Amino acid sequence: MEKGGSFIIQKMDEDEIFTTEKFSDEQKEIADLISQFSKEQILPKRMEIEAYNKELSLNLMKQLGELGLLGVDVPEEYDGLGMDKVTSAIIAEKIVMGESASFTVTFSAHTGIGTLPIVFFGTEEQKKKYLPKLASGEWLSSYALTEPDSGSDALAAKTTAILSDDGKYYILNGTKQFISNGAWCDLMIAYAKIDGDKFTAFLIEMDIPGVEIGPEEKKMGLKGSSTVSIVLNNAKIPAENVLGIIGKGHHIAFNILNIGRYKLGASNLGGCKIAINESLSYALERHQFGQAISNFDSIKAKFANMIVKTFEQESIIYRMVKDIDDSIQQVNKNDDNYYKLIVAAIEEYAIEASICKIVGSEALWLIADDGLQILGGYGFTEDYPLAGITRDTRVDRIFEGTNEINRQIITGYLLKKALTEELPIREKIKEAKGLIKGKKPKINSDILKDEKSAFEYAKAITLYLFNESIIKYGQGLKNEQQLMEILADCFTDIYIMDSVFKRITQNNKRDQDWLAIGKVSATMRVRKIISSAKVALLSILEGDELEKSIEELTQLAKGTELRNNLFALRRQLAESLYDKGEYSW
Repeated sequence: MEKGGSFIIQKMDEDEIFTTEKFSDEQKEIADLISQFSKEQILPKRMEIEAYNKELSLNLMKQLGELGLLGVDVPEEYDGLGMDKVTSAIIAEKIVMGESASFTVTFSAHTGIGTLPIVFFGTEEQKKKYLPKLASGEWLSSYALTEPDSGSDALAAKTTAILSDDGKYYILNGTKQFISNGAWCDLMIAYAKIDGDKFTAFLIEMDIPGVEIGPEEKKMGLKGSSTVSIVLNNAKIPAENVLGIIGKGHHIAFNILNIGRYKLGASNLGGCKIAINESLSYALERHQFGQAISNFDSIKAKFANMIVKTFEQESIIYRMVKDIDDSIQQVNKNDDNYYKLIVAAIEEYAIEASICKIVGSEALWLIADDGLQILGGYGFTEDYPLAGITRDTRVDRIFEGTNEINRQIITGYLLKKALTEELPIREKIKEAKGLIKGKKPKINSDILKDEKSAFEYAKAITLYLFNESIIKYGQGLKNEQQLMEILADCFTDIYIMDSVFKRITQNNKRDQDWLAIGKVSATMRVRKIISSAKVALLSILEGDELEKSIEELTQLAKGTELRNNLFALRRQLAESLYDKGEYSW
């Protein structure tokens, strides 16, 4: 099992990754089941859901509970299915086929961050009491971390918890903000500081006196979901409802957010496919200047870029989900340190989880925006779904930690792994310098050989920039946020290209569409890395150091030159999409 972040040091042809082509028959059946439910039960009712129909949304949740789809992550002994995380991600992707982002939020908040903390960190009594109700849909759950003055900075929370004199209750006071499912839920997982400093998780039943629900937020999108503030006013929470270890609530909060991030990425993937298909349906039928607008070259370019971004997202999502699933499966449930091992298993792929969240949320935003542009004036009306998709997806770059915070996480974790030598990044940096002196990368497969060679140079450029940044700032690099963001984007581009190349190669895909996707993806991302590296070096170095670095960057950049005809490749992908009638790579 590879370590989190190891993609930055691996050779191109080392290790296979998990991809959609490896789905089991059971996973394919689950995908068909949830897709059918979404299209038959959610899609026809999406406008009713958007009108804030609580009864309808909760009824749909109960139907999903009856099918077992709310309990896919819940162990069988607590009335769940106890299935793997890949299947869970499939469900997160396919629930989007109902084209209701509002219901997707209701579903995702419940099954992800609203249930998994109990699965991973609950006591036996807590699991027996709550998980069957959550898995069946009898109860709805919510997750309350954000406060009016603390968002991504969760440890700045001001909600307090004081143990009663008899030791039976904790008295909680404070306000939680932007709580999805807040007005509809029966159970809330919330955080408070015991004695003013011990950040701790609590299980709060919503009918307890002192739990006050605020009015629904007037949101830009997701209007059919519940989002409220919740005030805890001397709320008496039974002492046995402490979740996990007192003072270790941040372990739960941050690691559950990692799972929330990849699940959001999976939902974004489903949204990308919907946006492509809705845009395609219109473009094939809409005529201007005597022909379907799908024939216009600029429209073909937009569709091709949509295809590539979606393929990239799909490649990284299922790779990382299987990795985190394998990491969790390595933990012995009977181990005395089970709690600590689970935390470590989830955290191992914090880098990749953040990448999937960023890539998914930004890909869907761009794809939805291009789709709306293809529809022109009609795209701006509520008669077509692109207006709603564009409006609803804007919050995805804020959910589960803003993309800015997630970029800091990516570089921060890799910095830690480099300085502690958990990963041999320094050794890899030395190898990268060999390319400056004329050493050629060894590529074992003839599939996309030129693109893989360019990728190795791009990875060397990324490592070169990382090394110069560490030399310049050391641990202080974490305070250089603009540089951290550039590095995070370079690492992200490497992870994407590595995943796309491995997916294409291990499936021995030589058909023209798959090769075109690989070529377009590599060409665009390699160019982006070179540009970003130059901006960064010009900003952090000066004098002779700068001149030397620019000279070495230029030398490495020569190896990234790809002479691909992007115009022709994009036309090819678009025309293939037209023949298929939908995204189906």
